[in-house]
Amino acid sequence: MKKSKMFYKIGAFLVCLALTGCAPMAKTIDSNTEFHTMGLDYNNLKDLMQGMVDSLLQDPYVQKIKIGVPKVVAISDIINDTTQKIDVESLSRELTRAMRKSGKFKLTLAVARSGGSKDQMISDARELRNDKEFDQYTTAEEGTLSAPSLSLSGKIGQRIYRNGNVKKVDYYILLTLTDIKSGEVIWDEQKEISKLGNGNLW
Repeated sequence: MKKSKMFYKIGAFLVCLALTGCAPMAKTIDSNTEFHTMGLDYNNLKDLMQGMVDSLLQDPYVQKIKIGVPKVVAISDIINDTTQKIDVESLSRELTRAMRKSGKFKLTLAVARSGGSKDQMISDARELRNDKEFDQYTTAEEGTLSAPSLSLSGKIGQRIYRNGNVKKVDYYILLTLTDIKSGEVIWDEQKEISKLGNGNLW
């Protein structure tokens, strides 16, 4: 009886060991590792946004902005018109981060549309003016928010072409910086990337 129990335990252990050995493996890779896909991957978006950054910072309008007197930018709508799920906020912040580092722009999160996200704490903290439990000298005063003078908007789109089993996909990112007061476009740029592969690759 004892022998049968021992054989049972050994058998169960060997089964578990076999199952573990056949389990799927996962590993951490560098974000720059080349991985071919018909969709937009991290490196594609990174390269496209770097092109946007270079275009914006070299624009004559931006060149004339004095460091120390930055323009306040709000992120407006950035439409994802592709079949992929793309984090448009992360994409827009890639550009606004470079804009802030130039010393010529500031980003406001007091207002935002679909391309960004409004920091709700800015509004919530102002509600504390009516709460007697808080020291009113420490609450945010009225009229302290900086209104944006510029709006960043855009669109991510794709065009798909098929020839038999061959598929070609053109992706593009269009970004626009608009003067809110005048409504005039002060900068815009479109960057594109194309993918070619068979119909089974995506």
